[in-house]
Amino acid sequence: MDIEGSLLRIPVLKGYYLKKASRLKRRLCLLLARGGRLKPFTFVQWLATYNCNLRCPYCEASAGKPAENELTTEEVKRLVDDLGRMGVKRFLISGGEPLLRPDLIEIMKYAARRNLELGLVTNGFFVEDLWNDLRCLNYFLYFTSIDGAQDYSNSMRGNRDAFQRAMKGLELFGGLSIPAIMVNTVVHPGNIDQLENLFKILKNSPATYWRLAPITKVGRAATRNEYALTGKQLRFLADFIKTHQEATKIEFCESHAYVACFDGRSLGKPFFCGAGLTRCSIMPDGEVMGCHQAYDASLSEGNIRDKPFSQIWKEGFTRFRRDAFPLPCQSCCHLNQCQGGCWAEMVKQGACLKSVWEDNG
Repeated sequence: MDIEGSLLRIPVLKGYYLKKASRLKRRLCLLLARGGRLKPFTFVQWLATYNCNLRCPYCEASAGKPAENELTTEEVKRLVDDLGRMGVKRFLISGGEPLLRPDLIEIMKYAARRNLELGLVTNGFFVEDLWNDLRCLNYFLYFTSIDGAQDYSNSMRGNRDAFQRAMKGLELFGGLSIPAIMVNTVVHPGNIDQLENLFKILKNSPATYWRLAPITKVGRAATRNEYALTGKQLRFLADFIKTHQEATKIEFCESHAYVACFDGRSLGKPFFCGAGLTRCSIMPDGEVMGCHQAYDASLSEGNIRDKPFSQIWKEGFTRFRRDAFPLPCQSCCHLNQCQGGCWAEMVKQGACLKSVWEDNG
């Protein structure tokens, strides 16, 4: 039963819940953690490889070539066994481009036999080639990224077939019974004027969700100031979402849904940063990160080659499980609703987008 969805459909409760949801969820997670009962309820993400056939300029993982010390097939299977014993239900596979990993289908089938629902984050390039195997598995999520209209998307990804292959992947997965088929668009000054045309394309596609993601300065975008949105552009993005909400499930990406706090309107589901609380990431070399955006080695909670993931989950993540917030958040009128905003953004940039939103530039 979708309790949250039911609450959001009741007008008298909707406003109250939107303002309190993040706080309530965080308090519940901290209570479960203190009692030793907290699990990664949302998913555990595994970056299968750093290998990628595309070269997106704002790739969070700075993907390109595979690392020499990526987890072996047997090491990943041991991880899957550990997740199964923990009671983890969802295993999200990302990258790099995960479908470039030669043993990925074997690992996905192994995870399926351990009753893990699969999520696949892919650029879609190799979906058709592997479709006979991919179509037989059970998914909770299919996730791909498109940057704009065909020519622009291809230029940003460095491949003349990128857009066409992404759309083909959507078409194929759209024929399966999957709860969420998601398209992510990283929005920046170079493509914000293409959103209307992209909306016309995606509303007729099998995508069930379209998420719009302002840049977080991580990975290749860490030093790229030209991708940052102005206050005017950020407010335009909120207006765009509100205007098109009735026609399709369009919303801010999960990490930036807190922007709705500044806008005052409902722009999708209420924000909650589950980093280190309901989800985490495992890197290609086995390092465990609390966040699914910030992948710096200095932020590692441990390595599954040194101790089982279940032990790391139980003993680590203390930086995420403190009932405290950065100083700028403590006096903010939106704290009750956003609970500190996007963890990666606060760690890497030292501030959320509140000052940007309020800037008239």
